[in-house]
Amino acid sequence: MIDNATLVFDHWGYRHASRRHFAVRGLDLTIEAGQRVLLLGASGIGKSTILEGAAGLLGADAGQTDTGQGAPVEDADGGVTEGRVLVDGVPVQQARGRVGLVLQDPDAQCVFQRLGDNVAFGPENLGVPRDAIWRRVDDSLAAVGMEGVQLHRSVLHLSGGQMQRLALAGALAMRPGVLLLDEPTANLDPDGVDQVVAAVRDVLEEQRSTMVLVEHRAAPWIDLIDRVVVLGLETEDQAAARLTQQGMDEEIDHSGFRRTLVVADGTPDEVFRDPALDFAALGIWVPERYWRPGDEIRRIHTDDEPDYPARTGNGQTLLSTRDLAIGRDGQAIASHIDLEFSAGQITALVGANGAGKSTLSLTLAGLLEPVGGKVEAAPELARGARGDEPIGWTSTQLASRISYVFQNPEHQFARGSVLEEVMLGPLRTGVGEEEAERRARELLTRFRLIQYAKANPYTLSGGEKRRLTVAASLAAAPRVLILDEPTFGQDRRTWMQIVRLIHSLRGDGVSIIVVTHDRDLVTALGARVVELVPDDAAGEWVTEPEPDRQPQPGQTADIVPVSPVNTREEEAKPSSRSRFLASLNPSYRLIGGFLVALPLLFSLDWVSAVTALALEAVVLGCLGFTPWRIVRSTWPVFIGAPGSALAVLLYGKEGGDTWWQWGLIHITDRSAELAVATGVRILAIGIPAIIAVLGIDATDLADSFSQILRLPDRFVYGGLAGMRLFSVLRDDWAALTASRRSRGLGDDNKLKAFMPQAFALLVLSIRRSTTLATAMEARGFGGDAPRSHARVSEVHARDKAYLAGCLAIPVIALATALVTGHFAFFGGA
Repeated sequence: MIDNATLVFDHWGYRHASRRHFAVRGLDLTIEAGQRVLLLGASGIGKSTILEGAAGLLGADAGQTDTGQGAPVEDADGGVTEGRVLVDGVPVQQARGRVGLVLQDPDAQCVFQRLGDNVAFGPENLGVPRDAIWRRVDDSLAAVGMEGVQLHRSVLHLSGGQMQRLALAGALAMRPGVLLLDEPTANLDPDGVDQVVAAVRDVLEEQRSTMVLVEHRAAPWIDLIDRVVVLGLETEDQAAARLTQQGMDEEIDHSGFRRTLVVADGTPDEVFRDPALDFAALGIWVPERYWRPGDEIRRIHTDDEPDYPARTGNGQTLLSTRDLAIGRDGQAIASHIDLEFSAGQITALVGANGAGKSTLSLTLAGLLEPVGGKVEAAPELARGARGDEPIGWTSTQLASRISYVFQNPEHQFARGSVLEEVMLGPLRTGVGEEEAERRARELLTRFRLIQYAKANPYTLSGGEKRRLTVAASLAAAPRVLILDEPTFGQDRRTWMQIVRLIHSLRGDGVSIIVVTHDRDLVTALGARVVELVPDDAAGEWVTEPEPDRQPQPGQTADIVPVSPVNTREEEAKPSSRSRFLASLNPSYRLIGGFLVALPLLFSLDWVSAVTALALEAVVLGCLGFTPWRIVRSTWPVFIGAPGSALAVLLYGKEGGDTWWQWGLIHITDRSAELAVATGVRILAIGIPAIIAVLGIDATDLADSFSQILRLPDRFVYGGLAGMRLFSVLRDDWAALTASRRSRGLGDDNKLKAFMPQAFALLVLSIRRSTTLATAMEARGFGGDAPRSHARVSEVHARDKAYLAGCLAIPVIALATALVTGHFAFFGGA
């Protein structure tokens, strides 16, 4: 059992690199061991920064500063730290493994390709015995509602909500002394929320861990909470008075010196029943049991709204589906979908995490190819476009008709400043620059982002990024607007601003589709509900809620049946098409590939090359590889070999009869012989090397490097995390491409479009790699304690026999060349 711990912020503050002001400054807060604290405050107040600091993911080592009275310290990332964070009196950077963190971005916490390995990572770093690791993995996955999901399932095939549950399971498996949760249920379906809350409750009851929770919607958690801390900022006048008292120049800008204050601190009853606190002004959602008059969310009504209901629209269909089948990679998860979306209508796509809501919305937006059937635009919407199917439209045609707000805001950013980001949509749809800027500034002001007009979008907080992407899409004023989780991470004040803006578009005849788990959003908008329901479950939403009440569970909605989420089968990917190769230790397979290839470099003659290639063909045939399979698996070699042979033929060594000469080109008997030797040797080297390593699971290879070759864990698993990052970046590239198409940038010259998209990918890769590295450290990686391994990497007799066979091929080939007199050391003679 891991003991709970005390967490202390001692005059702590942090300023992110490239930012002018501190995100948090002068925070003094003590959280006693075993307390369960809810941390509240408006979006942008620095709650996520506080949690990352508490996990040791930000700033310089606390040992470099005193109690905060000394000079600020700049860290390697360019951020600036003041004060310190202590866990049981120890600087948090030295308390590795004592703090478990679930970040706001679950993607950033996935280290491995396989689902189960990610949950096992923390316990491995803490040295938990192997048998206990897998029990923790199973228990943690079951606790977050992912029981039955295959452990070998790729994380690339999980939805955002499933990734969030996986991140929580990874933190729970560590049994941490301090559990930090940054909006762990913000993107979960109602069942998922209940499961996650129950999972955390079980862990707290069993381990007595200290918990700090940041969550805008705290109602499901309130029974777990024994202390509520509400954060605010000093006013500029308060900061000025304090600094003047300390002798600072009265003429300076005091805004950058405003401290983070604790404006309320007590039990839930004491804080939420305090009449002096204006929760609406603070942007805080009040749990239902503490509601005051006006706190309940009801359907929005405005004086200028249309006279038709939001759930029906005006009856003019803009977009429809005809026997639509949706899915990815050609595999349908839902079929026979027939829906219509009308002008002035608001539709909510709801359903369990992973059901396929984003897949359906991307298909409707013309950003994902239907598996079957079609998405059809009405003549009014398609007028002037290429056909009536959005998937076939040009990027510019799409941007002026259907706009999409992505779930990950960073996939949408295409400009260097916040102002330019919001101006982009209007400019691409033909609005003049002056009007585009006016519209952008108005939206930024309404979304409380105008102060960041010149800032880079990537430097905003999570909630601010979300508001920016919504504002950017609203600025384009399309006829169909699709928003994927538009209210994620918002406080009540910014939530109301987003809801009112969405609602106001009905009067302009816009058809609005929101992908959401937010019941309050559905209620406030009076939206029609389309629910994606797995075959093994029942619907939870209503089609026509009572006029001013939110949908209630147990009734039906417009149902789209989809395949069951947790039981979707994914075959375990074999590490080789050969059962023999698949059974070998990954390190030995890799070494074997080198043993076949490297000795053949000692000679450049056609005899040894042909001999080696013939032996390899025989061996691969015995292992089950057909000639066509060999070509398909190693096709780059079959492209490179002829090209290299041709170059040697034209420009190789002189000798023997001349076949043809023109300028520098001189084809002779010797160059022809070397050309054959070069081409065949490339095949003889490349084919076995590729087949030997093709399909090896990166995690298995890393385990083998660590356990068999005894390579340093930091090097091995750091490299492994980087390898997984490549697959994530591949998906990022696809999302960036879709985003650029949605925003009207997809028709640009390919070379011209490549550079800004590549830059966006570079920014994402840097941010992801930095966050991933720190998240790994938050899981206890890199400590001095011995690391255990969840999977055993073993060496058998067949592995050694394989190495002997691999070495025998080049030895026989080179010996044949020596005996026949064709051996040419490094191509000489």
